Amino acid sequence: MRHTFEATPDAEPKKSAKPKAAARQTSRERLILAGGALARQSGFAATGLDALAAAANLTSGAFYAQFRSKAELLNAIVTNDMTVLLNTFAGNSPAKMRRAMTRYLSLLHAENPAQGCPIPALGAEIARADTATRENFETHILKLQASFTELLGNDQQAWVMLSQAIGAQVIARAMASTEARTRLLDAVLQDALAQMPAAEPTQP
Repeated sequence: MRHTFEATPDAEPKKSAKPKAAARQTSRERLILAGGALARQSGFAATGLDALAAAANLTSGAFYAQFRSKAELLNAIVTNDMTVLLNTFAGNSPAKMRRAMTRYLSLLHAENPAQGCPIPALGAEIARADTATRENFETHILKLQASFTELLGNDQQAWVMLSQAIGAQVIARAMASTEARTRLLDAVLQDALAQMPAAEPTQP
């Protein structure tokens, strides 16, 4: 399951030499991916453990074979989703960063929270989570901000751009009409692109 703001991956999945361990890992990954998608769509607190397990085609017993609690699953979702977000923006050229921001501030992203960024969907719930989850989130968001600082050459401007992009998605999802969503997202995107370095010229 690929996030709407994510570029198409090039790498093939690694194969495990231990089938049983691989099966356990697959169940864990399914809970993180499918459970995470359901949580981003419907809210984590509002989604019961049975529903999270069912989204991954697992039983609640299988859930407890992978995670001790819902809180532990949320922490794992934060790790997975924030890593995807970080990899989308970190260390990229200006051209790739501009494309990533364009995908992030798209109407497709706004209208598909299940496959979207975890921050607009789960930010309030992460804020109410345990210390370990919030520290995990903080570690990843600081790395993401550092990537924007590297691109823009300004620490404060990096925080502003990052906050505007995330905030635009929060507001867009709360709007009723596609027209209003589109106007908002386009305005924030154009402002962000104007502040980013120009894309490198294409090599002949």
